[in-house]
Amino acid sequence: MKLDAGDFTAVSEKMKNKPDAENLKSACTGAPAVIRSVKQKEKSEKAPALYDLTTLQRDANRILGFTAQQTLDYLQSLYEKKLCTYPRTDSRFLTDDMESGVPAVAACAAGILGVSVGDVFAKQVCNSRRASDHHAVIPTMAAGEAELSALTAGEREVLKLVARQVLMAVSAPYTYLETVATVECGGQVFTAKGKTVLNAGWKSYAAGEQKEKVLPPMTEGQSIDSFAVSMEEGKTKPPAR
Repeated sequence: MKLDAGDFTAVSEKMKNKPDAENLKSACTGAPAVIRSVKQKEKSEKAPALYDLTTLQRDANRILGFTAQQTLDYLQSLYEKKLCTYPRTDSRFLTDDMESGVPAVAACAAGILGVSVGDVFAKQVCNSRRASDHHAVIPTMAAGEAELSALTAGEREVLKLVARQVLMAVSAPYTYLETVATVECGGQVFTAKGKTVLNAGWKSYAAGEQKEKVLPPMTEGQSIDSFAVSMEEGKTKPPAR
C-alpha cells in the first residue's frame, strides 16, 4: 500500500491477502495521516578515485554504451594526439610528486567540460605506493587548449568522461542526512525514506546521472493534509533451489 503526498511517498509492509489490502485502502481513504517519527543520520560518501583503463571502460559502457575495445581505441587515439595520458594502466592514482600540479589538471578538466572548479583536494588522488608503472588516466594540459570539435564523437565523449572523473576525484565528500519517517494512517504504519543533501561535493559533477530521493522537511506530530492512497499488486517469487 502506498500513500502519495505529492512531495514524498510512504509505503506499508507487504500484505499477503488482497482483501486485507483493500480494507486498509478503504480505512485510509479520507482518514487523517500523521507523521509519528522522523529519524535522521548524517552520512557521507568519499570521492571516487581517478580512472584506470578498466574502470573507464566500465563507465563508458554504462554511460555511453561503448564496448571495452571501442573505449580503448578512442583512448589510444587521444593518447597519440597527446590529449590523454597513457591508456593501458591499472593504477587509479597519481604519484606524490604530481600533487602540486593537480589544481592545474583540475582547471584543465573544468575547461574541457565548460564548468567551474571548486576547492581541489589534491592529496586524495596522489599515492606513489598505489601508482604502478603508469599513473591514472587524466587529460594532458594540451587537452584544455584543443579544439574539441575536431575530435571524433567517440574521442570527445571519452575525453569528457576522463575530465569529469578528475573533477569528481579531487572534490569534497558527498554528505547528506538519511531520513526515515513513519506515517500512521488507518491504523497502519507507512514508511518514507529519502535523503537531504548537505553538501553535493563530488556528486555535483554527476548530477544528471544520479537521482536522489529527497524528502521535504518533516516534524513529529505533523498532519498530512492531502494524499492519495494506492495499492500495487505483485507476485511472490518461488524460493531458490
